[in-house]
Amino acid sequence: MENPELAVIGLTCNVVGVFFLANSIRFREPHKALADALGVGGRSLLKVRDTALNNMQVIIGFLFLTTGYLLQVVAKWEMELTTLLFCAGIIAFAGAVYSIGAYSSRRAFRRLLREWFQSEQWSFQDDMELTKEIGEVLGVPLAKDMTVEAYVHKVRQALGVSNTPKTGGPNDRGRRLPLPGR
Repeated sequence: MENPELAVIGLTCNVVGVFFLANSIRFREPHKALADALGVGGRSLLKVRDTALNNMQVIIGFLFLTTGYLLQVVAKWEMELTTLLFCAGIIAFAGAVYSIGAYSSRRAFRRLLREWFQSEQWSFQDDMELTKEIGEVLGVPLAKDMTVEAYVHKVRQALGVSNTPKTGGPNDRGRRLPLPGR
C-alpha cells in the first residue's frame, strides 16, 4: 500500500521540524552555562526572554518531526512480522542508549561542578537553597538535625573544595536547615 503523497507530506513535516529545532538550539560552553546559572557570568534579560521561545520551538520541532516520520511509516505500511520486530528492537536499543547517555551526563555534570567550584571562591552559606541542590546532585545526605556549617562542610568535601569558606554572620552558627516540604 505504497502512498507517495503521505511520504511527501511526511518529509515536509520533517523539514519544518528540523527548522524549528535548529532555531531553538543554543550552543553554550558548559563552563559559561554554569557560571551564568550561579550568577557569576554577565547578566542579561535576553537569555530569560529567549527561554520560552526556545522551549516552544523544541516542542513544535519534535511534533513536526514525529508526525513526518509516522506519515512516512504509514505510507510504506506493507510490513511483515520480522520488520515489525526489527523496528521494536531499534526502539529498545534507543532506550538503552538514552539510559546510558543520561547516566553519563549526570556523571559529567558532577565532574563539571567539582571542577568549577575547585577553581572559584564560593560562599555556600549565602545561598543555602543552591547548596542543598548541589548536595542533592552529589548525593550528600541532609539530616533533620544537621547545622548549616555541617551540611556546607559535607558539600564542600563532596566537591573536593578544601580552601577555607567565607564565614557567615554570627546568626548562622547553630542554625538548622529547613527540610524540603517544611
